Amino acid sequence: MFIFRLAPSGDYSVLLTFAKVPGYDQFPLVAASDGNLYGSFSGGGENNTGEIYRATMSGTFQAVASLPKNISSPRTSMQAADGNLYGTTVYNQIYRYDMSTHAVTMVYEMNYGGSQGHCPCVLVEGMDGKLYGTAPNGGNYPGLGAVFSLDIGLPPPPPMVSGVYPSTGTAGQKVILWGNYLLGANSVTFNGTPASDVTVTSVQSVSAIVPAGATSGPVTITTGNGTYTTTTDFTVQ
Repeated sequence: MFIFRLAPSGDYSVLLTFAKVPGYDQFPLVAASDGNLYGSFSGGGENNTGEIYRATMSGTFQAVASLPKNISSPRTSMQAADGNLYGTTVYNQIYRYDMSTHAVTMVYEMNYGGSQGHCPCVLVEGMDGKLYGTAPNGGNYPGLGAVFSLDIGLPPPPPMVSGVYPSTGTAGQKVILWGNYLLGANSVTFNGTPASDVTVTSVQSVSAIVPAGATSGPVTITTGNGTYTTTTDFTVQ
């Protein structure tokens, strides 16, 4: 098993080859805010209940946490706005991995009967701070799955922008702000000048038109949950 990298140019390369794979593992990776990739093994670790690993973009591997005895067989995970990873297991468990302490703890266990759904499930964080999931099985009759929400006290996530594309342009140029938690964006400014048109295209993207009179500088976006200003400048040509 290995991790591969596909560049925007189409170049393909193998980033990391695993020496061993404890368990059945074909699970998506999380590109975390620290610049590393995180994944899980369904077995292995101190208790043979699974472990979480980190892969750097330079191709180094490190097992960073073993799952405790009461949490077993992790599958998919995601990163919430609090910086922690949240994942599910094949045994209807939802857990938290604290990236600062490397502790893995249970946050919720779905009922044994399956009326809440059977995990593993795909999780996302909503604009209200709740975790939302889709369970492929279980739920109420006829048990063909469920969509659920879980409130664990996370605050509504503020907007985050990881890039502006293109990073240069003239007045009238459409640009895309890419990041996360961008639903409900009601304002985009280019170095303080309001954009002439703002369109929310997804939770991760917003399009805006560079306004007349804009000057080079940071781009700021505002949603109902807060404001984010880019650390790099947009250049007005």
